[in-house]
Amino acid sequence: MAYFRYEAVDRSGKRVTGRVESSSELEAIRLLTTQGLTVVRIVERKKTKSFLDLSGMMQLSLSELATFSRQLSTMVGAGVRIRGALMVLSEQPVFSKRFRRYIRNVVIALEQGKSFADALKEQKVFDPIFINLVRAGETGGVLDETLDKIAAFYEDTFTIQNEVKSAMAYPKFILGFAVLLVFVITLFILPNLISAFGSVPKTGMLGLLMGLNRLLKAHWPVLMVVFAAGFVGFKVFMNTRSGKSFKEFVGMLIPPVRALRMDMSMERFCKTFATLIESGVGLEESLRMAADVSESNKIKIAVEEAIEDIRSGETVSRALMKKGIFPRLVISMISTGEETGRVGEVMEKVARFYSERVRTGVKRLVSMVEPIMIVMIGGFIAFLAYTMYTAIFSMQRAIGG
Repeated sequence: MAYFRYEAVDRSGKRVTGRVESSSELEAIRLLTTQGLTVVRIVERKKTKSFLDLSGMMQLSLSELATFSRQLSTMVGAGVRIRGALMVLSEQPVFSKRFRRYIRNVVIALEQGKSFADALKEQKVFDPIFINLVRAGETGGVLDETLDKIAAFYEDTFTIQNEVKSAMAYPKFILGFAVLLVFVITLFILPNLISAFGSVPKTGMLGLLMGLNRLLKAHWPVLMVVFAAGFVGFKVFMNTRSGKSFKEFVGMLIPPVRALRMDMSMERFCKTFATLIESGVGLEESLRMAADVSESNKIKIAVEEAIEDIRSGETVSRALMKKGIFPRLVISMISTGEETGRVGEVMEKVARFYSERVRTGVKRLVSMVEPIMIVMIGGFIAFLAYTMYTAIFSMQRAIGG
């Protein structure tokens, strides 16, 4: 199979570009034509492995996945064939151009005879949970029901993520305002006050701030580049395994944050595990993916060790209990689910319980952080004002003397 980059015109006369995999150029053109595209230009591109593979960093946004899942579920549930539903969605402006291109590539892969799950996996941007749920739905012949569960899963995940972000918006604003205030005082207010007395302090807080002022004014282009590079590097690092371990370590140092992170990890684990099990995904695969979604290294390690015990004949509840990571509530509910044969349903209830705990925990944490930040900002401004007035009065006495 070879890859071809193409430029084409769709039915509405709009120019589109994309990539298609085919055995020959003629076959590629035929596939594109069946999609209602008129090929303007097509060029073969050899598949090469890049030293820097960014495919893992090009995941789709959760909001797009939630919207795509719900619309696809609705259309398939209404009796629309999967290919036709995807064709309609590939023209919806609610999705980004990049996302619509991936949908068109999925349609082309379906035309080549690939399964929906394989077509999604080929794009290298869809969530493994999404792909495995689709595969389970296709295998069991209940794709419409599975798509509905997928839509509910991503919508719930997106909702709780937005609630957490909204709750943390005000503390972030306060922090940003404090940083901006320091820069304004350092760059504009402080130099004007000091210049009125004709001498610049060399030591103390004012000396440090005036040194910072000179540094910022003399090298601001370089500092902006360094700051931007540092910010991007930090974001990339935090997405790596080491970065996630560091974030988890720092979070564990603060008791309220440690409790909230544990609740969030358990909520993700239980919800993902419930959705996967109810959709017919294998037990081991469900546990692994649920552990990955939890974003907790401790849970990942515990689950991997528990899987070895499960292979030896242990029940899931007993294997997880031996690791000492999971709360007694989770272990008890899994045990109940195993006894009644309703693990997925029981874990869904546990996930809802932890969702409420996360919401409550976030509100409690924000209520603690806001006054602390306000006190810190007020204290810094008071200290700075005291230092400035003390230095100004000292210089005034020196001039008067």
